[in-house]
Amino acid sequence: MSKSKILAVFLFFSVSVYSQTIGQVTVKTWADNRKAAFSFTFDDGYKSQYDYALPVLDSFGFKATFYVIAGSLTEDSQPLNWRYGTWGEFRQMAYEGHEIGSHTMTHPHLPNLPAGDISTPNTIYYELYQSKNLIEQKISGITVTTLAYPYIEYNGTVQNIAQQYYEASREGGDIPNSSTITGIKWQNLNSYTIQFDLPRNSVSDDDDELQQFETSMQNDVINNKKWGMLFAHEVLPFSQIPQAVAAGYWYPMSTEWLTALCQWMKTKSDNNELWITTVANITKYIKERENFTSSVIASTDSRIELNVTDNLDDSIFNYPLTVDIQVPSGWQDVKIMQGTDTTSAVAFISGGNTFVRTNVVPDAGNVILTNASSLFALSGKVTYDNTSSTPLKNVTLEIKDVNNIHQTTVTDSLGNYSFTNLPVGSYTLTVSKTGNWGGVNAADALIDLKYFTNSVTFDQLQIAAGDVDNNGIINAADALLMVRRYAGLISSFTISDWLFDSMNSAIIISNQDVIKNIKGIAAGDVSKSYIP
Repeated sequence: MSKSKILAVFLFFSVSVYSQTIGQVTVKTWADNRKAAFSFTFDDGYKSQYDYALPVLDSFGFKATFYVIAGSLTEDSQPLNWRYGTWGEFRQMAYEGHEIGSHTMTHPHLPNLPAGDISTPNTIYYELYQSKNLIEQKISGITVTTLAYPYIEYNGTVQNIAQQYYEASREGGDIPNSSTITGIKWQNLNSYTIQFDLPRNSVSDDDDELQQFETSMQNDVINNKKWGMLFAHEVLPFSQIPQAVAAGYWYPMSTEWLTALCQWMKTKSDNNELWITTVANITKYIKERENFTSSVIASTDSRIELNVTDNLDDSIFNYPLTVDIQVPSGWQDVKIMQGTDTTSAVAFISGGNTFVRTNVVPDAGNVILTNASSLFALSGKVTYDNTSSTPLKNVTLEIKDVNNIHQTTVTDSLGNYSFTNLPVGSYTLTVSKTGNWGGVNAADALIDLKYFTNSVTFDQLQIAAGDVDNNGIINAADALLMVRRYAGLISSFTISDWLFDSMNSAIIISNQDVIKNIKGIAAGDVSKSYIP
C-alpha cells in the first residue's frame, strides 16, 4: 500500500474515532460523583420527629425520608394518639424537601392479610393503595414513591402488590444496598436499625452504638461504594430517653446521638465520600442511571448537541444525573444549556481525553454544550427613526438559530440590548413592540398622498409605515385610514403598530462580536415627527 493510501486510511480512522467519542456521556454512579450514598429514614410519623429530628437534620442541610402511618395523622392539633404528628407538620416537611413515604394505613402485619382489593379494609391492596392515595391528597403536589413495611415484614405477595404502587420498599437488615438494583429487589431495600444496649443512664452509654455504626458505614458502605440506610422511630432529648424506654418505646434515639452522627456524616459529605438524601431521590437516580441513553444530534469544533432520555415516567423520574461528557481537546470553559437552565463548567483531562462534568435531566430537553472561547455577542441600540434618534425602551428582540434554540431580551431605558454566549452560526433576529403608538395626524396623510403622486420620496421604513392597509401599495386609501385613526374612528391598522428596519433579519456570527443598531417607527408616522 502506498504512503498516500496509508495516510488516507489513518485520517479516516482518526475522524471516525473522533466522531464516535466526542459527545460520549458517562453517568456517575452517585450524584456529584460521591463515593457512596446514605438515607436517614424515620417510621410511624411521630410528633417527636418534627419536634426534635427535623431541627437536627435541617441544621446540617440533610433531607430525610419520613414513613407515616397515614391513618394515624390528623389535621387537628390534637391527633388521635398524642405521640403522632399532624398532617400540617409533615406537609411542611415535604415542602422543605424531605420525603414523606407510606407506612401503610394502620400498620398491620401485612403477610397475615389477604390480598383483597383497594376498597376492602384489612387487606394488602387496601393498606398499600389507600395510604399512598391519602398522603397525596393531604400533601398536594407530591407523589409517594416509596414504602416501609410495618414490622419490616413482607412476603412474595406483599412485594408483588407493593411494586404496583411504589418504586421501592424498605425492610430491615445490616447489609448495605448495591449501587445497581433490579427487578423485585427494589421491594426489599435493606436498612440499619440501632438497638441501643441498656442501661441508658447517660449520653455516653450510647457511644458504643455510634462508633459501631460509623465503622460499619465506613467499611461496608463508603469503602464499597454502596447505599447505606438508617431507620429510627422516636427521637427525643436524652433527658426523656429513660422514661421512653420504661414506656416500651422501640429503641428511641436521642437528639444528642443523632447530632453526633450528623456531624460525622457532614464530614464525609464535605469530603465527597457520601451523598446524603432521601430514599426517593436515590431510587430515582439509580433507575434513571440504569435506563439512561444519549445520542449526538450535532457536533462541531465549538458546539455539541445531545439528546438524553431514560424512557421512564417523567412525572416521577426527573432527578438530575451527574455525567461526564467528552468534548474536543482544547475546550476549557464550557457553557451547558438544557431547556431554560444554563450553567458553566471547566473542562478537565482524564486518560488523555477532555471532559466536562455537569448535571442533566433525562427527557428535559436536548443538552447543548458550547466552547465559551468560541462564543460571541450580538448587541446594539434601538432608536426611533426621527431627527433625535430617540431611544426605544421595552422593545422585544428574539434570536433563533437553525435548531430553533432561542434567546429573548428587552431593550433598557436607553434602547440598548445584548445577546451573549452565541456560538458561530446563522441566526434570525425578530423585533417587536407593543404600546405607546402615536405621532400620526393629517400631515402624515397628506405626505402619503404626495408619495402616491411622486411628489416626495420615502425610504424603506417610511414605505412600510405608509402602507397601513398592508396591500403593497401606498395610495389615498392609506391616507384615509390615517385620518380616521387620528380622528378616533378606528383603533388600529392592518399592519402592526410598530415597524423596524430589522423585523426578521439574518445575522451571521463568525469569529467576532456583532453590533447591530435598529431603527423603529410607529405605523403611519411617515413624517417621522413622533417622539415616544
